[in-house]
Amino acid sequence: MRRPTRLSSSEGRVVGAGLVLAGLFFGGMTAKDMGYANGHRGDAGTLTVQDCRTQFDRVGSSRHRHARPVVSCTGTFRGDREDRNGREDRNGRNGSTVEDATVETGAKFEPGKQLAVQKTDHKVVLIDAQWIWRSLAIVCVSLCALVAGVFCLLTGFGARRGPVFRDAWRRVPGGTAVRAALAGTGGLAALGAGAALLVDGIV
Repeated sequence: MRRPTRLSSSEGRVVGAGLVLAGLFFGGMTAKDMGYANGHRGDAGTLTVQDCRTQFDRVGSSRHRHARPVVSCTGTFRGDREDRNGREDRNGRNGSTVEDATVETGAKFEPGKQLAVQKTDHKVVLIDAQWIWRSLAIVCVSLCALVAGVFCLLTGFGARRGPVFRDAWRRVPGGTAVRAALAGTGGLAALGAGAALLVDGIV
């Protein structure tokens, strides 16, 4: 009679491991990219717009798919020739020029418009308030997934025939202290994600 319970717990821990890996991957990648916003990563420069266009990406589930407009502008990227302290960069990273560089802008601009952008290892990004808040929301959601994954790993919750939430919550190793840490971290992350998405919509 104990074998199904063990199998269910194993399934729940597999779910937990998946959530932990997803949270670490997406949260880590997004947090790493946020270094572009403060100039610690990437090459700062200017993109002179030549043309802007709108494409439609299909997003959503198979039953409720809809087209999301994506506005991107193409132009010439020229890197700044001075570093953040006003000294000329000797590393050769800045001052570079890239023809036909494309960046998602969220809005169309007239040809000749100059946009302050950052050139990353793979693309050119427009660092604005919306990008920062959206990235923060992704980090917070990833943290929620990480907390949920740890909970599933500790208790086996998440399997089809596994324990219900109340029973799993009571069996968290470490008792009240660990439960308080999970609840506090997850709650703050959820509030942060909601606030970031709200501000993102307003901005």
